[in-house]
Amino acid sequence: MNINEPSAPQLPAPLWRLAFRAGFLGAGIFAVAAMARWLIWIEAPSSWTADINPQWWHAHEMVFGFAMPVVAGFLLSAVAVWTGIAGTKGLRLQLLFGVWLLARLTLWLMPSAMLLAWTAEMAFIALLMFELGSRVWARRQWRNMLFIPVLLGLATLNTISYLTADDIILNIRLHYSAVWLVAIMVVIIGGRVTPIFTANRLGLKISPLPNWLEYSAIGSAALVAALLAVWPLEKIAAPFQILCLLASALHFYRLSHWQGWKTTGVPLLWSMHLSYLCIPLALLGLAFVGSNPIAIKNIMHLLAVGTIGGMILSMMSRVSLGHTGRKMELSRGMASAFGLIFTSAVTRALLPVFAPTLTHWSWRISAVLWIVAFIVFVFRYYPVLTRPRVDGKPG
Repeated sequence: MNINEPSAPQLPAPLWRLAFRAGFLGAGIFAVAAMARWLIWIEAPSSWTADINPQWWHAHEMVFGFAMPVVAGFLLSAVAVWTGIAGTKGLRLQLLFGVWLLARLTLWLMPSAMLLAWTAEMAFIALLMFELGSRVWARRQWRNMLFIPVLLGLATLNTISYLTADDIILNIRLHYSAVWLVAIMVVIIGGRVTPIFTANRLGLKISPLPNWLEYSAIGSAALVAALLAVWPLEKIAAPFQILCLLASALHFYRLSHWQGWKTTGVPLLWSMHLSYLCIPLALLGLAFVGSNPIAIKNIMHLLAVGTIGGMILSMMSRVSLGHTGRKMELSRGMASAFGLIFTSAVTRALLPVFAPTLTHWSWRISAVLWIVAFIVFVFRYYPVLTRPRVDGKPG
């Protein structure tokens, strides 16, 4: 009689072993495709044949199509480290990103089926909250529950934006608020890892800031997000400007404490500091432009492109190396990609302010710079994200 030893459990394909792999790769590819489609519309408005407003689609997809898979990829990979509970993988990960992809394809190919797209997006956020929240709850890590209300806020804004898609003015405010909610993720996560990474790499001593200051930084961004969603700025211009000015000073102080000026020789560090710098700069800009809708739209791109796009590109690059067992050494061209993203942010946000006649050129240049930056990421990191860890460990 032959006795066969039990075989080792079969691992899923590398792409489905941890959430950062599919999330980062999907976001990188979508960043290129969605911005290319937007650029085509800028050049040839008649090419847009979808039933939905192109500005609604662009604003919505940059938050829920581009940023959210990165948020999911990072949080679900990080929570496995935070809690010691195995990360989401295999079929559950395929289901998570499958409904994300379904929403993208629906809005692109069948935009009239908005109920299907909304259902898929709600399923994505619900699954993300369950996978994250169940692990955090099991270990009673209450500070990591901060992400749940942010995700609930995004789900609420998303639902209202679908219900009021024909009201472009309202949806501009809703999407501004959604951008700030994603920026809160940067405030929370960036506030944790940026000083640690900087201190460890450069051998610095960066003492923790008081809890009241850390929570004030999060709260100020949350209050900005709430005010943008609830009230037209022309009705609360003065108090909103004061809030933005105070919040800007708070975030400038927080950033200066991390000693970013010492990181100029390390792209994986200076890119994070520059990304965070765009938060107080955007707040300062909002404090000075008042309720001017065109100026606000321009300044918000400093946050959307510089903070969210910049931090996403930086963190995807770093996390992909660390979680696949590689050295923290950037692939050729990635430092230039970081520079392209920040040039894109400054071009889109500030060129129309100082040279209004070049507004359309600012859109074109910014879009091209964004596309090139993420093409570099996809080209350099596709092999990293789709192959097993180099050290043979799971994940």
